[in-house]
Amino acid sequence: MNKWLTSAIKAYTDIYGLTNKPVIYEVGSRDGNDGYELAERIYNGTDIWSDAKIVLFECNPPQIDIIKANYPNAELIPYAISEKETKAKFLQIHGDNNYVGSSTLNINRPKRDNWIKQTSEVEVETRRLDTIIKKLKHEDTEIDIMKIDIEGYTAEALRSLGKYLRNVRVLHLETEISGVARAETNLDIANFMTEQGYICTALEAEWGPDIQDQTWRRVGDK
Repeated sequence: MNKWLTSAIKAYTDIYGLTNKPVIYEVGSRDGNDGYELAERIYNGTDIWSDAKIVLFECNPPQIDIIKANYPNAELIPYAISEKETKAKFLQIHGDNNYVGSSTLNINRPKRDNWIKQTSEVEVETRRLDTIIKKLKHEDTEIDIMKIDIEGYTAEALRSLGKYLRNVRVLHLETEISGVARAETNLDIANFMTEQGYICTALEAEWGPDIQDQTWRRVGDK
């Protein structure tokens, strides 16, 4: 059980309890483990598990193969998430799981992070989240929890949801502080989420003081 998921689980279960058909989006999945665990931890065990909708977003080709092998029943989205739909360079960071999880569209990252040693570049396709929601026919689907961890592109991912942001009950967001953030900081993202009608239920620093994990719950639900 991963402690960094507990805040999102609590934010969800405090209001909604458990569900027989969990709907989870994990954007920046790496290996699929977090998305699958989120679904398991809000599942009440009464209906068929195959009714769960677990949508895993990962554009790094070796990690795509890992997800396919480990979670063949999940919905795998093999695109990077952005506000623009195009092709882009993607920086693959090699090493153990934590290193690999830092692979990013930000190809300038090694200039800032001296712990990154081995890298390579590939070209990936980018998509908006609202495009994916429509492709999956989830326009009227309540997304129980969405986890976004895409190395500095959280704000773009949120904006790419468009009107479907309000479909999401709980969000777990990785953000960066001023001086470290590629663009929008943790404060910028907090202001955006507040304006969109969400309340922050937890602030944590799983990966150190430069990175802030924010948990948000939709206001108005009881």
